[in-house]
Amino acid sequence: MQLDTFERLEEKIIQAMDLISHLQQENAQISSSYKKLSDEMQDFETMAKSSATNAEKYKHELSTRERDLAERKEEIKKRVERLLEKLAPLGDSEEGNPVSEENQ
Repeated sequence: MQLDTFERLEEKIIQAMDLISHLQQENAQISSSYKKLSDEMQDFETMAKSSATNAEKYKHELSTRERDLAERKEEIKKRVERLLEKLAPLGDSEEGNPVSEENQ
């Protein structure tokens, strides 16, 4: 009778050891998956930060170029206005004296 009890106890211990072994394998797989996901998440966060930094850099660069373009446009506008002011007297004097083909 006592032998049956020991055999059942041995059987239960073997089952428990098998279960522990199986749980250890599952734990290793889960840990590996967790590590992989953690690494991927860290890579994603790094890329997101890099993208945000690049976006800010490009935004600043675009703002600078827009400002430079506006300044250049204003400079060209002023030069054209000055040129037109210089040419205005020439246009006024020619309006009073029509140029004939003979004088050309």
